[in-house]
Amino acid sequence: MLPAHHLRPALGALLATSAALLALLWAPDHGAAALARANGAPTVNVISSGMTVPWDIAFLPDGRALVTQRTGTVRLVSPTGVISPTVVSSQTVSQNGEGGLLGIALDPQFATYPFVYMTATVGTEMQVQRWRWDGTRMTRDGTVVNGITMGSIHSSGRVRFGPDGAMYVGAGDAGEGWRAQSPTSPNGKILRVGPGQFRGGVVAPTFYATGVRNPQGFAWQPGSGRFFSTEHGPSGFDGASGDDELDVIVPGGNYGWPNVRGLNHGAYVAPVHVWSTTIAPSGISFVTLPGSTWTGKALVAGLRGKVLRLLTFDGARVTSDQPLLLNTYGRLRAVTEAPDGSIWVTTSNRDGRGSPVAADDRIIRIVPPAGASPAPATPPAIGDPDGDVAPDPSAAPDPGSEETPTPRSLPRGGEPGGTAIRRLVSPDTARVGDAVRVTVRFSAVPTGRVALQRRLAGRWTNVRVASARSTVRFAFRPERAGRQTLRLRYRVGSRLVNRPMALTVRA
Repeated sequence: MLPAHHLRPALGALLATSAALLALLWAPDHGAAALARANGAPTVNVISSGMTVPWDIAFLPDGRALVTQRTGTVRLVSPTGVISPTVVSSQTVSQNGEGGLLGIALDPQFATYPFVYMTATVGTEMQVQRWRWDGTRMTRDGTVVNGITMGSIHSSGRVRFGPDGAMYVGAGDAGEGWRAQSPTSPNGKILRVGPGQFRGGVVAPTFYATGVRNPQGFAWQPGSGRFFSTEHGPSGFDGASGDDELDVIVPGGNYGWPNVRGLNHGAYVAPVHVWSTTIAPSGISFVTLPGSTWTGKALVAGLRGKVLRLLTFDGARVTSDQPLLLNTYGRLRAVTEAPDGSIWVTTSNRDGRGSPVAADDRIIRIVPPAGASPAPATPPAIGDPDGDVAPDPSAAPDPGSEETPTPRSLPRGGEPGGTAIRRLVSPDTARVGDAVRVTVRFSAVPTGRVALQRRLAGRWTNVRVASARSTVRFAFRPERAGRQTLRLRYRVGSRLVNRPMALTVRA
């Protein structure tokens, strides 16, 4: 906004007073430390109205929210739901069918890199765009990913950052199921852009998961780090309507579309939960903040179902699926946990498929019920079908933990120090995309589970987890070039052991 250099002093004073009042209205309440929790049943209120297909929400550090509208604008919304009269960004988008301005996410290091990433259909393609936030407005800074085919349906368009600092993008099949199994088309895939690549320079997105139809929601389970995605099942033209899915996304997983549907996926990765009657699941969000009986549960917004579903888990298994807001507000699109612990949900009644009322579209604020939080989920067995777990990769090492170098191939006589490893074999080098295999043979079976971990952005994250057996084998495919720091993590009795390894990955 240009400064008003020629305003009269009296008018300038009036504007200054108005600005001060607006600052008070919009400033976050730093003194309110308590999270929003309801005594008894959850409370539900409409806090914003008159929007046009609000597709996604990203909360700024000060509690305000950036909300995309499918028409191509981004609105700034205060923590109490007041919509700023001035749009913070606007662009021309292709609104054919399900297209337009869709997903939005902040850079994982937003304080240092004030970038906002959005998905938009422009011309005949879907893009992931980078915009710079200056505190009041957004300006276009570049394109991260392009070349995703746009169709009149199945744009997907969700963009989120995972615990590993990478960007994940949903690219639907554009209404052509064959694309989901094509090794060259980015459509029908979940794309991954490595940490930092999205800030500029050469971007090399990888196909993190294939065989998906229209994935519209991404969320990571607190405590375990499992990556969950909602997925639209057939809707008539490509099969009888039904079989919407909740999937656990694993690296390199093929989810079978268009070859299979339902719970039985044969050789493909099967969903962990299926809605046999179509709800058209869109956004998903876990309740991560403490102090609620909902903590650790997930909320899934349903479009055709006109419902918000509350899911309870035992590990990756859904043990309860409770409908909320059924047929109350119409089609529901985005669901996001706000910094104050409340849940924001957007309606999507003006998208051409709903029956809007005068107040549409709206933002609904839900205050979850107070109560003791359940115990956190155990870490996942990513890629391990029998559901084994490993020690929390973010936990500090025990006092007895060891970090001494291990030879790449130990002799049969075993490792010194009585740490249970008899033989460890893994390559020193590999190429991007090649299968890397690690085999470890133990002289005494460890206590609990064995994890192969990788250090990313200063934190250890699980690559693979397996049962503690006399011989354990891991396999994974590195996704980027460079030197990677790996380790095996296991317990011998009460002692936690870490065995570091190094892997050089060539392009």
